[in-house]
Amino acid sequence: MEEKWSESSNAIRPLSLRRFDIAPPAWNLPMTSWLNRAESIVVAGGLFFALTVLPPVILTTRYQAQEQTCRDRLRHVGVAFAGYEQAHGGLPPRRTGFNDGNPYGGWGEQILPHLGVTERIGQYDSDYDFFDPKNKAVVESQLPELLCPSSPAGRAVEIQSQASTKSLNPDKDTVFTCLAGSVDFISSNGVLLAREGYGLNALSQARNNGNQRQPMTDNEPSPLSRITDGLSNTLLLIEQAGRPAVWRKKEQKPGAGQFGVSPNARGAWAGWGSIAFGAAHAETGETPGRGVGTDCSVNCNNWFGIYGFHPDGANVLFCDGSVRFVSTKLDPLTFAYLTIRDDGHIIEYEDFNKN
Repeated sequence: MEEKWSESSNAIRPLSLRRFDIAPPAWNLPMTSWLNRAESIVVAGGLFFALTVLPPVILTTRYQAQEQTCRDRLRHVGVAFAGYEQAHGGLPPRRTGFNDGNPYGGWGEQILPHLGVTERIGQYDSDYDFFDPKNKAVVESQLPELLCPSSPAGRAVEIQSQASTKSLNPDKDTVFTCLAGSVDFISSNGVLLAREGYGLNALSQARNNGNQRQPMTDNEPSPLSRITDGLSNTLLLIEQAGRPAVWRKKEQKPGAGQFGVSPNARGAWAGWGSIAFGAAHAETGETPGRGVGTDCSVNCNNWFGIYGFHPDGANVLFCDGSVRFVSTKLDPLTFAYLTIRDDGHIIEYEDFNKN
């Protein structure tokens, strides 16, 4: 007997389903039951594309975005350098407190007023060391403007030191500790050359090998007029990412940062901001190189070379404010020439951007 809705009962009894032709849901059937052959091929092709082709494309796009962001940030730093130069008549010192007893610092803290971050992190006081408790809160701030997004995150440089002789801090006995924010850009204070091959020829020109022939100098501003090779032919900053960790050819090595926890340790944005530039051994990534054209200038050594976490090269900032991406094929001698401000070598763009 056919079931009907009951009006005399609170319970609702459904009519018999035998009157309806209800098909089972499609997801309970084999794919061949609801997709024809052509549709199955299209779906399979789409899955193959999504799983094999699309991920590398997405990864490449991500690398390109990070590379562009890094370039934009470095260009912004160049604008801050220009602001400092206009205000002080020269480029900022690459390091302060170099053999003169004054408080330790570097170009990073010098350009802060022109970088546009003071309201965010607070006021830095250059009458005290960068690791001093007076500057601790400011210096321990991470500044995205001085970092590349492709570099490892969460880095800090530990510093342990007493106050400098001429610091306004009267306490000269306490060892202060600071976990300084890191930086991915650095300037030069010399040229590191191999002792043979192209290095031997370059070293014969003794005046080119000093540590006072770079755009910035120590303890005081340096006028642009000293850069006689031309602002577009002289490196101001290079990408040298990953500090304080030791990186060789995209592999992190064991060990502490360069110069340990001393106040002259590199990698802190407010600390000494320079190191000798030089190419490394192409196979080991260690310096110096062999003195041959295959020595590696880019992405082999993050202590002395140009180093970025980009697939094919890294960014550099020239004294004219331009930012360029140099490939891993950068000639080691060209790298040295670009480091010196007045060696008479005029480098064409094609010379350091060869593929």
